[in-house]
Amino acid sequence: MIKVRDSRSIIIIFGFIILNIFILTNSFKKDSEEQKKNTSDSGLAPHPTVITDLEYFNLKGGKPELSLHAERMDSIGQDFANFIAPKGIFSLSESNRTIRYEAMTGEYKKTQKILSLNDKVKLETPSEKYEGNNIKYYLGQDLVVGNGNIHLQADDPKTRDHIEVFSDTIRSYPKRKVSYLSGSVSGELSRLRKYEGKTKFKSHSMELSGVEGKATLEGDVQLSRQNYLVTGGKADIFFENYNKSLKYFVMNDDVKVTEQMTSPQGENSVRRAYSERLEGFGQEQKMILSGAPRVEQGRDVIKGYRITIRQNIDLIEVDDSMSDMQVKKNKQTKE
Repeated sequence: MIKVRDSRSIIIIFGFIILNIFILTNSFKKDSEEQKKNTSDSGLAPHPTVITDLEYFNLKGGKPELSLHAERMDSIGQDFANFIAPKGIFSLSESNRTIRYEAMTGEYKKTQKILSLNDKVKLETPSEKYEGNNIKYYLGQDLVVGNGNIHLQADDPKTRDHIEVFSDTIRSYPKRKVSYLSGSVSGELSRLRKYEGKTKFKSHSMELSGVEGKATLEGDVQLSRQNYLVTGGKADIFFENYNKSLKYFVMNDDVKVTEQMTSPQGENSVRRAYSERLEGFGQEQKMILSGAPRVEQGRDVIKGYRITIRQNIDLIEVDDSMSDMQVKKNKQTKE
């Protein structure tokens, strides 16, 4: 005779079996999801490719487009790569220009066409040379952006005058030959004719235009050349036609000229001039002051509507016949 357990025991056993089936099913499902996740993650973040002592060349249409040497390259996929000590050349076929570069480290984003260079950067285009701590070249936009110890060298395409500028930051468009520099700007302009000397300058900001043949400085501007110093709020330096009695530079806003003079007898003196505007002319070596101009030399003070002073010459011209010219002698005090 078969004995049957009571119904309560059967229900407990049956529930235990169902619970174990549920645990096993979820365990298999979890393993499957983790496997899929690992497979998906591996697709999103592939392992980088590492190449040491890299020598890379790329041809486009049978012509060299890119050459690169680097101590090491870490590439992730086809569009991104990091470099150690990169040094190479880009040839831009659409503009027939060549770009040379080198740095301590760098990275290249192929899709976005961005070359980022860091530490002891040197970047050279046909018309400019850039140096700095960090420089990015947006090849598709013809844009150079840099910061930290920027040093720009450029030659005016028409006059071949050479200019060097130091600044904190730069934003430059090499193809358009326009650069904007800011932060502790300083530098010097060397004319093609070496005997004409150099003009040194300082300002807060500067715009350099090779197309216009002009450099514009703003903010506490200083220009020094040979034995004179000119200060003011804003200045334009002209590269072209300065030797044909046209403007060499123009200074505006609280202009002050300080010139060290030497007489034929060998006596030294200082001539100071003040005005709201000053126009300097190259070949004639003269400066025209307008806007309440005043000239002081020794104990003499001259005022007028328009005054012309010439470098290293004591003669001062008051061009306007309606000028109010005053010469004042300071009285010597008796001891």
